[in-house]
Formats: sequence, structure tokens, C-alpha cells
Amino acid sequence: MKVSILGARGQIARSLISIYIDQGELSNLVLYTREPERLILEVKNAEIYHSKDFAHHDHDVIINCIGISNLKGRMDSGPEIFKIHETWDNLILNYLKKNEKSLYISLSSGAVYGKNFQNPVEEKSCFLNGVTEILPADYYAVSKLNSEAKHRSFEKMSIVDLRIFSYISKYIDFESNFLVSEVMTAIKNKQTFVTNNINITRDYLHPEDMVQIIDLVIKLWQEVGVLNDAYNTYSKKPIAKLDMLKHLAGIYDLRCEVRKGTKKESSATGFKMNYYSIDKKLQQLGYEPRYSSLDAIIKVFGEVL
Repeated sequence: MKVSILGARGQIARSLISIYIDQGELSNLVLYTREPERLILEVKNAEIYHSKDFAHHDHDVIINCIGISNLKGRMDSGPEIFKIHETWDNLILNYLKKNEKSLYISLSSGAVYGKNFQNPVEEKSCFLNGVTEILPADYYAVSKLNSEAKHRSFEKMSIVDLRIFSYISKYIDFESNFLVSEVMTAIKNKQTFVTNNINITRDYLHPEDMVQIIDLVIKLWQEVGVLNDAYNTYSKKPIAKLDMLKHLAGIYDLRCEVRKGTKKESSATGFKMNYYSIDKKLQQLGYEPRYSSLDAIIKVFGEVL
């Protein structure tokens, strides 16, 4: 069975590829990227093609990792967000129309639940809750929700959306404005990490748990024949920002300055207080996360630092 990964140079894709290589499954992977020559230097003896060649090959399982991972300073990137997501999603759907026995795994986002993350996501949480008008911070969420709605309409095709809330791996982008990347940069540069006292909570998924989820989805698809659904991903336990900083300070001598105030961290997709899910639908597939958010952070920081 061939597993095709689109967007193979992104953080999530590279972390998945690394694990599949460690498991000795390189021969089952076919990798697609806009920069194949760069990926060839990183991944030896793999089938690597330019993204534009995707339509010319056969695929059993397609994992779509294409997207914009770093939106820092990109409040004007709406057209690009919609174009990238729609172009590649439609290309894959066109392939499935001719090859209905293939499985499409799309990496979606917890952002589809909108802006109101005062409480974590539950089984019956509403999508894009609290949106009275669509602003630039909503473009990413709307794009992902549009894709999911379209996927559900193709009910006779095997399409699974995996909603990722927060993710951490050794391939993290240090130029991004994600909390963990900024903390890691402060440690590497021996700088003081400055933050506010708003104790946001995040749920960091480790790549090994991501691979477990993908493997369980593939297994269920093989058993039932047609699988069209969406799942919220989660670790063993989320973590609050100040608890995370306390643990990292004890390990890496991280200097932190916590300033009182109500000013919230800026984000191109909007402020999120409790950005995680307590919907455990993945348990139905047999999913049991190995790592808590803190476990994942400590493991990855150890690998990088």
C-alpha cells in the first residue's frame, strides 16, 4: 500500500516521514513537494516528486499536509489561504472521483470552531461560533470549514479530516509566532521570555501520536471500505502556559518575565483561551495517546536543544 504525502517539507509532514523511516516504512512512502531537490538532500532513497506530478501517479492513501503554517504578519494572506487549500483539495477530490477505493486524509484544524475558546471544544460544540462577520482572522478557519463541509458532501468517498489544535515536533518553524517556538528561541538565544499573565491552555500533539491516529484511520478504512468522517486530535493531557514555563525554567534555566495586564497575545487567527478538545471520539478507533502535552514539549525540546 502506497502512502502519498503532499506538502512533504512542512513541519507535520517531515515529522511523520521521520517516524515512518524509523519504522522501516520508507518504501511505502511517496513524497510530493514544491522543492523536491531540497527534500532529496534530507530524505535519502525515497520516491520524491514535484507537487505538480501528483495527478500523474496512482495513490492508495493520500495525506494532505499542504497549507500555510506561519501566518505571522500575514493578515493580508486571505486570497492565498483560500487558493492553496481549494486548489489542492479539488485536485485530490478529482482523483478520488476516478479512484473511489483510495483514502484521503486531510489535516484540518481546531480553528473550524471559530473564536470562542473560553471553554474547550466538546462533542456538540458549534463550528465558527460567535462569528457575526468574517474578518481576516477568520479566513483560515472558514477555508478549513469549507473543505470539511465539501468532504462530508462526498459521502461515498473515503475522506477523513483530522482537526489539529496544537502540534510540536523537532521540525518546528522558529520564525513562527507559535508559543512554543518563541519559548524555544528564547532558550536558544539565552533571552528573557516576556509574556502576560493570561494563562492560556494548549494541547500539543506529538508526532508519534499523530502517526498512531493515521494508522488507526487507515485500519478502520480497510475494515469498513468507505470512511467519511472528522475527528478532533488530542494528547493525553493539555497544559496551561504558566505551568509549561515553570517546568521549562526548571530544566533549561529559562528566564521568564510575566507582566500583569489584559493585553492578549496577537494571532493571525484570533485569540484562543482554551484551545483544545475534550471530545474523545478517536477512542472509538482504539486511540490511546502516549504523550501528554508536557511530555511532548520536553521530548521535542530535548531533541532540538
